[in-house]
Amino acid sequence: MYKVFSFSLVSITIKFFAGFVLTKLFALILGPSGIAVLGNMKSVMQILMSSTSFGMQRGIIRFTSEFRDQRKAFQKLLGTAHIIYGFIALLVGVVIFFLSDNLSNVILRDDNYAWLFQILAIVVPFQGFHILYFSILQGLDNYKKVVWVELIMIFCNFIFVGISTFKFGLTGALFSVACVPVFYFIISVIFLKFDIPNFKIAWYGSTAKNLFHYALMTLFSGIAFPLLFILIRNHISSVLGMDVVGYWEAVNQFSYFYFILLNSVMLMYVLPKITAQTDNLFYRSQVIEYIKKIMPLFGLFLILLYLFRKYAILILLSSEFSSTETLFGWQLLGDFFRALTLIFSIYFHARRMTAPYIIIDALLFVLLLILTTVFVDTYGLIGAVRAHFISYFIYFIITVFWLRKILFYTNDSVNA
Repeated sequence: MYKVFSFSLVSITIKFFAGFVLTKLFALILGPSGIAVLGNMKSVMQILMSSTSFGMQRGIIRFTSEFRDQRKAFQKLLGTAHIIYGFIALLVGVVIFFLSDNLSNVILRDDNYAWLFQILAIVVPFQGFHILYFSILQGLDNYKKVVWVELIMIFCNFIFVGISTFKFGLTGALFSVACVPVFYFIISVIFLKFDIPNFKIAWYGSTAKNLFHYALMTLFSGIAFPLLFILIRNHISSVLGMDVVGYWEAVNQFSYFYFILLNSVMLMYVLPKITAQTDNLFYRSQVIEYIKKIMPLFGLFLILLYLFRKYAILILLSSEFSSTETLFGWQLLGDFFRALTLIFSIYFHARRMTAPYIIIDALLFVLLLILTTVFVDTYGLIGAVRAHFISYFIYFIITVFWLRKILFYTNDSVNA
């Protein structure tokens, strides 16, 4: 794990720096209300990322890793994936174009942004195929190339979004966030074209069936949770005002930065390892390694962030966001259990345990939605982060309970 950390350190460091500068720029130029609107737009992009890929990213990574030395199987994967991604991108793009007026009103609370969603409908295919190609790169285990692609994407996002926001304010920020996937697509094509064999765009039912297992698992969470955040933002806005939504969005921005690092470890290290090794004893060793080596460092970081939160807010955001200081305690507690659960939830992906994954994620969705709604109405904005902690604590308990036989039984007959 430390090797993967060190190998990705340059990419992660630059991503942190670029994210820091952009977040600071958003705070200074857009203010709390602008950050809240931009947060909804980012959630839309996350929904599109999941829907245009049909939630198959981890399936593509897994089967690319498995078939990369099996030429025929790899060709079947490539041919089938192109048909799936192309069809879904076209369908999603058409839907967005014809619903642009409604989406502008519901998502951005402004009828004047219908043109933005019409542009987004054109961008959708580029985003879908970028996700496909980048997932293939990750599955090929060429970490150097993956890091280079990430670095160039970070640079393009930083320059395009930064200049657009600086010159055109909120409209520029929204436009650039919608259009930046076009740059990502071009970069992915350039880096991947020499690493895949020639293939025909053809349909293979068995390959599609395997990919659809992952679609069922990740499509729900990939669409449901960005939609959940839109619902939460809209509810907070209706109860407490749009500026208050910006405060909630701001404290979540801190979580975004450190989960970049943790999720990269899950995708680049843990998932390929436990996919290749079906022995549950090996999986337990990965759990122990994660808990012993990663969680103590993460816990220490959260403690330091809490103690110096006042200065962190001033550095990342501005004094306008000083009221978010009271939100950090509950938010960081929830993030600790969210991070702890990562090593357990990844097992569902590696073993394609579709039903339990969807059931547990659906429960988390319901918990977050109901608790946040009730707590915000009762306690104000502090209720949103209390709901965050309670929901992820329950999520952790349920996930461990579901995997109890795999985690704690010494009899290896429970191997998957």
